[in-house]
Amino acid sequence: MTSAQATYTWPYLLQVVPSPTPEQAALYAIDVPPGELIERGTRIRSEKILTDLVRFGGITAEFWPKSTPAQRKLLLGFSDALLRVFVHAGKRLADLVEQRSLSIEGRERNRAAALAIAETTYAEGMAERERLATTLEGVADHAPGLAERVDKARGRVVDAQTLATSLAALVALARDLVAQGESKAALQLFDGGLTAEDLEESETLAARVKSTSEKAAGARTQGGVTQADLDLQDGICLAYMERVMKVWNRAHEQDPSIPQLLPITTRRLLGTTRRRAAPAEPA
Repeated sequence: MTSAQATYTWPYLLQVVPSPTPEQAALYAIDVPPGELIERGTRIRSEKILTDLVRFGGITAEFWPKSTPAQRKLLLGFSDALLRVFVHAGKRLADLVEQRSLSIEGRERNRAAALAIAETTYAEGMAERERLATTLEGVADHAPGLAERVDKARGRVVDAQTLATSLAALVALARDLVAQGESKAALQLFDGGLTAEDLEESETLAARVKSTSEKAAGARTQGGVTQADLDLQDGICLAYMERVMKVWNRAHEQDPSIPQLLPITTRRLLGTTRRRAAPAEPA
Protein backbone atom coordinates (compact mmCIF):
# COMPACT_ATOMS: atom_id res chain seq x y z
CA MET A 1 0.00 0.00 0.00
CA THR A 2 2.70 2.47 -1.00
CA SER A 3 1.00 4.00 -4.02
CA ALA A 4 -0.67 7.39 -3.91
CA GLN A 5 -3.97 5.63 -4.49
CA ALA A 6 -3.68 3.44 -1.39
CA THR A 7 -6.48 3.70 1.14
CA TYR A 8 -5.62 3.40 4.81
CA THR A 9 -8.01 2.82 7.68
CA TRP A 10 -7.92 3.12 11.43
CA PRO A 11 -8.11 -0.66 11.94
CA TYR A 12 -4.99 -1.03 9.78
CA LEU A 13 -3.14 1.79 11.55
CA LEU A 14 -3.98 0.57 15.03
CA GLN A 15 -2.80 -2.91 14.08
CA VAL A 16 0.62 -1.73 12.94
CA VAL A 17 1.17 1.26 15.24
CA PRO A 18 1.02 0.51 19.00
CA SER A 19 -0.08 3.11 21.51
CA PRO A 20 2.71 5.35 22.76
CA THR A 21 4.10 4.76 26.22
CA PRO A 22 3.48 7.50 28.81
CA GLU A 23 7.12 8.50 28.42
CA GLN A 24 6.80 8.78 24.63
CA ALA A 25 3.57 10.77 24.93
CA ALA A 26 5.21 13.18 27.37
CA LEU A 27 8.32 13.53 25.21
CA TYR A 28 6.33 14.57 22.14
CA ALA A 29 3.55 16.50 23.85
CA ILE A 30 2.75 19.73 21.99
CA ASP A 31 4.15 22.65 24.01
CA VAL A 32 1.90 25.30 22.50
CA PRO A 33 -0.66 27.31 24.50
CA PRO A 34 -4.10 25.65 24.24
CA GLY A 35 -5.62 28.92 23.04
CA GLU A 36 -3.35 28.95 20.00
CA LEU A 37 -4.12 25.32 19.20
CA ILE A 38 -7.87 25.93 19.54
CA GLU A 39 -7.67 29.01 17.32
CA ARG A 40 -5.95 27.02 14.60
CA GLY A 41 -8.34 24.14 15.02
CA THR A 42 -11.32 26.39 14.38
CA ARG A 43 -10.14 27.02 10.83
CA ILE A 44 -10.92 23.55 9.51
CA ARG A 45 -13.34 20.70 10.11
CA SER A 46 -12.11 17.72 12.08
CA GLU A 47 -13.17 15.33 9.33
CA LYS A 48 -10.81 17.01 6.85
CA ILE A 49 -7.91 16.67 9.26
CA LEU A 50 -8.67 13.00 9.81
CA THR A 51 -8.79 12.27 6.08
CA ASP A 52 -5.23 13.46 5.55
CA LEU A 53 -3.96 12.25 8.91
CA VAL A 54 -4.97 8.64 8.40
CA ARG A 55 -3.31 8.74 4.96
CA PHE A 56 -0.10 10.27 6.32
CA GLY A 57 -0.13 7.75 9.15
CA GLY A 58 -0.63 4.84 6.79
CA ILE A 59 2.14 5.90 4.43
CA THR A 60 4.68 6.47 7.18
CA ALA A 61 3.69 3.40 9.20
CA GLU A 62 4.12 1.20 6.15
CA PHE A 63 7.40 2.65 4.94
CA TRP A 64 9.23 3.36 8.21
CA PRO A 65 9.85 -0.27 9.37
CA LYS A 66 11.31 -1.15 5.94
CA SER A 67 13.46 1.98 5.55
CA THR A 68 17.20 1.59 5.14
CA PRO A 69 19.79 3.20 7.41
CA ALA A 70 20.50 5.71 4.63
CA GLN A 71 16.82 6.60 4.35
CA ARG A 72 16.48 6.95 8.12
CA LYS A 73 19.46 9.30 8.09
CA LEU A 74 17.52 11.52 5.70
CA LEU A 75 14.39 11.19 7.84
CA LEU A 76 16.23 12.92 10.67
CA GLY A 77 13.70 14.07 13.30
CA PHE A 78 11.28 11.18 12.77
CA SER A 79 11.13 8.17 15.09
CA ASP A 80 9.04 5.24 16.14
CA ALA A 81 7.89 7.21 19.20
CA LEU A 82 6.81 10.20 17.10
CA LEU A 83 4.93 7.87 14.76
CA ARG A 84 3.03 6.37 17.69
CA VAL A 85 2.18 9.73 19.25
CA PHE A 86 1.18 11.21 15.88
CA VAL A 87 -1.11 8.33 14.88
CA HIS A 88 -2.78 8.01 18.26
CA ALA A 89 -3.38 11.77 18.46
CA GLY A 90 -5.40 11.26 15.29
CA LYS A 91 -7.25 8.32 16.78
CA ARG A 92 -8.07 10.50 19.79
CA LEU A 93 -9.57 13.06 17.42
CA ALA A 94 -11.54 10.37 15.59
CA ASP A 95 -12.93 9.13 18.91
CA LEU A 96 -13.95 12.65 19.92
CA VAL A 97 -15.74 13.18 16.62
CA GLU A 98 -17.63 9.92 17.07
CA GLN A 99 -18.51 10.70 20.69
CA ARG A 100 -19.71 14.16 19.69
CA SER A 101 -21.92 12.70 16.98
CA LEU A 102 -23.39 10.08 19.30
CA SER A 103 -23.90 12.71 21.99
CA ILE A 104 -25.84 14.94 19.60
CA GLU A 105 -27.91 12.02 18.31
CA GLY A 106 -28.60 10.91 21.87
CA ARG A 107 -29.67 14.37 22.93
CA GLU A 108 -32.03 14.62 19.96
CA ARG A 109 -33.56 11.25 20.84
CA ASN A 110 -33.89 12.32 24.47
CA ARG A 111 -35.43 15.60 23.43
CA ALA A 112 -37.97 13.89 21.17
CA ALA A 113 -38.93 11.52 23.97
CA ALA A 114 -39.12 14.36 26.51
CA LEU A 115 -41.28 16.44 24.17
CA ALA A 116 -43.67 13.52 23.63
CA ILE A 117 -44.04 13.01 27.38
CA ALA A 118 -44.50 16.74 27.96
CA GLU A 119 -47.17 16.98 25.26
CA THR A 120 -49.09 14.01 26.68
CA THR A 121 -48.87 15.40 30.22
CA TYR A 122 -49.95 18.85 29.02
CA ALA A 123 -53.02 17.35 27.33
CA GLU A 124 -53.86 15.47 30.54
CA GLY A 125 -53.45 18.67 32.51
CA MET A 126 -55.75 20.64 30.22
CA ALA A 127 -58.41 17.94 30.46
CA GLU A 128 -58.11 17.89 34.28
CA ARG A 129 -58.32 21.70 34.40
CA GLU A 130 -61.62 21.61 32.50
CA ARG A 131 -62.95 18.78 34.67
CA LEU A 132 -62.25 20.65 37.90
CA ALA A 133 -63.45 24.02 36.61
CA THR A 134 -66.68 22.55 35.27
CA THR A 135 -67.30 20.73 38.56
CA LEU A 136 -66.78 23.89 40.60
CA GLU A 137 -68.93 25.96 38.25
CA GLY A 138 -71.72 23.47 38.89
CA VAL A 139 -71.98 24.56 42.53
CA ALA A 140 -71.26 28.26 41.94
CA ASP A 141 -74.87 29.26 42.71
CA HIS A 142 -74.53 27.92 46.26
CA ALA A 143 -71.64 30.16 47.36
CA PRO A 144 -71.49 33.93 46.93
CA GLY A 145 -68.69 35.03 44.57
CA LEU A 146 -67.75 31.47 43.73
CA ALA A 147 -68.19 31.97 39.97
CA GLU A 148 -65.62 34.78 40.01
CA ARG A 149 -63.24 32.71 42.14
CA VAL A 150 -63.52 29.82 39.68
CA ASP A 151 -62.76 32.15 36.73
CA LYS A 152 -59.77 33.58 38.55
CA ALA A 153 -58.44 30.13 39.46
CA ARG A 154 -58.93 28.85 35.93
CA GLY A 155 -56.97 31.85 34.62
CA ARG A 156 -55.47 32.10 31.15
CA VAL A 157 -53.29 29.21 30.07
CA VAL A 158 -50.58 29.85 27.48
CA ASP A 159 -47.95 27.29 28.45
CA ALA A 160 -47.10 24.50 30.88
CA GLN A 161 -46.20 26.92 33.66
CA THR A 162 -49.54 28.73 33.53
CA LEU A 163 -51.37 25.41 33.22
CA ALA A 164 -49.66 24.09 36.35
CA THR A 165 -50.54 27.31 38.18
CA SER A 166 -54.18 27.07 37.05
CA LEU A 167 -54.49 23.47 38.18
CA ALA A 168 -52.97 24.23 41.58
CA ALA A 169 -55.35 27.17 42.05
CA LEU A 170 -58.40 25.06 41.17
CA VAL A 171 -57.28 22.32 43.58
CA ALA A 172 -56.84 24.90 46.36
CA LEU A 173 -60.30 26.34 45.69
CA ALA A 174 -61.91 22.88 45.70
CA ARG A 175 -60.25 22.02 49.02
CA ASP A 176 -61.47 25.28 50.50
CA LEU A 177 -65.05 24.47 49.48
CA VAL A 178 -64.91 20.86 50.69
CA ALA A 179 -63.54 22.05 54.03
CA GLN A 180 -66.80 23.92 54.63
CA GLY A 181 -68.31 20.58 55.67
CA GLU A 182 -72.09 20.81 55.66
CA SER A 183 -72.47 23.61 53.10
CA LYS A 184 -74.59 22.76 50.09
CA ALA A 185 -71.65 23.30 47.74
CA ALA A 186 -69.44 20.95 49.77
CA LEU A 187 -72.12 18.28 50.03
CA GLN A 188 -72.78 18.38 46.28
CA LEU A 189 -69.06 18.17 45.47
CA PHE A 190 -68.68 15.20 47.82
CA ASP A 191 -71.79 13.52 46.44
CA GLY A 192 -70.54 14.08 42.89
CA GLY A 193 -67.39 12.07 43.64
CA LEU A 194 -64.83 14.73 44.52
CA THR A 195 -62.52 13.23 47.17
CA ALA A 196 -59.31 14.23 48.92
CA GLU A 197 -57.47 11.53 46.97
CA ASP A 198 -58.88 12.91 43.73
CA LEU A 199 -57.53 16.37 44.53
CA GLU A 200 -54.13 14.95 45.49
CA GLU A 201 -53.92 13.32 42.06
CA SER A 202 -54.81 16.63 40.41
CA GLU A 203 -52.11 18.38 42.42
CA THR A 204 -49.56 15.73 41.43
CA LEU A 205 -50.55 16.17 37.79
CA ALA A 206 -49.95 19.92 38.08
CA ALA A 207 -46.41 19.20 39.30
CA ARG A 208 -45.83 16.73 36.46
CA VAL A 209 -47.00 19.26 33.87
CA LYS A 210 -44.33 21.67 35.10
CA SER A 211 -41.52 19.13 35.51
CA THR A 212 -41.99 17.39 32.15
CA SER A 213 -42.03 20.74 30.39
CA GLU A 214 -38.77 21.74 32.08
CA LYS A 215 -37.15 18.43 31.12
CA ALA A 216 -38.19 18.90 27.49
CA ALA A 217 -36.80 22.43 27.48
CA GLY A 218 -33.48 21.26 28.90
CA ALA A 219 -33.09 18.14 26.77
CA ARG A 220 -30.80 19.93 24.30
CA THR A 221 -28.37 21.14 26.94
CA GLN A 222 -24.87 20.59 25.61
CA GLY A 223 -22.95 17.78 27.22
CA GLY A 224 -20.07 15.41 26.67
CA VAL A 225 -17.60 16.49 23.98
CA THR A 226 -17.63 20.24 23.38
CA GLN A 227 -16.60 22.11 20.25
CA ALA A 228 -13.63 23.47 22.20
CA ASP A 229 -12.51 19.88 22.89
CA LEU A 230 -12.60 19.17 19.15
CA ASP A 231 -10.85 22.41 18.21
CA LEU A 232 -8.04 21.73 20.68
CA GLN A 233 -7.45 18.22 19.35
CA ASP A 234 -7.69 19.58 15.79
CA GLY A 235 -4.88 22.00 16.60
CA ILE A 236 -2.77 19.24 18.18
CA CYS A 237 -3.18 16.99 15.16
CA LEU A 238 -2.35 19.81 12.74
CA ALA A 239 0.87 20.48 14.66
CA TYR A 240 1.93 16.83 14.42
CA MET A 241 0.94 16.62 10.76
CA GLU A 242 2.97 19.69 9.87
CA ARG A 243 6.03 18.40 11.71
CA VAL A 244 5.89 14.93 10.15
CA MET A 245 5.12 16.29 6.70
CA LYS A 246 8.12 18.64 6.70
CA VAL A 247 10.52 15.86 7.75
CA TRP A 248 9.29 13.43 5.12
CA ASN A 249 9.04 15.95 2.29
CA ARG A 250 12.56 17.24 2.99
CA ALA A 251 13.81 13.65 2.85
CA HIS A 252 11.84 13.00 -0.35
CA GLU A 253 13.60 15.90 -2.05
CA GLN A 254 16.92 14.16 -1.40
CA ASP A 255 15.72 10.63 -2.05
CA PRO A 256 12.55 10.25 -4.18
CA SER A 257 12.18 6.64 -2.98
CA ILE A 258 11.02 8.07 0.33
CA PRO A 259 7.26 8.79 0.09
CA GLN A 260 6.13 12.38 -0.12
CA LEU A 261 3.32 13.54 2.16
CA LEU A 262 1.07 15.88 0.19
CA PRO A 263 -1.96 17.34 1.99
CA ILE A 264 -5.26 17.18 0.15
CA THR A 265 -8.13 17.95 2.49
CA THR A 266 -5.84 20.08 4.69
CA ARG A 267 -4.04 21.74 1.78
CA ARG A 268 -5.39 25.18 2.69
CA LEU A 269 -3.59 25.04 6.05
CA LEU A 270 -0.65 22.73 5.40
CA GLY A 271 -0.06 23.09 1.65
CA THR A 272 1.94 26.31 1.80
CA THR A 273 5.22 25.14 3.24
CA ARG A 274 8.22 27.41 3.08
CA ARG A 275 10.52 26.54 0.19
CA ARG A 276 14.29 26.76 0.42
CA ALA A 277 15.84 29.48 -1.66
CA ALA A 278 17.20 28.31 -4.99
CA PRO A 279 21.02 28.23 -5.21
CA ALA A 280 22.59 31.28 -6.83
CA GLU A 281 23.67 30.99 -10.44
CA PRO A 282 27.47 30.65 -10.79
CA ALA A 283 29.19 33.87 -11.82
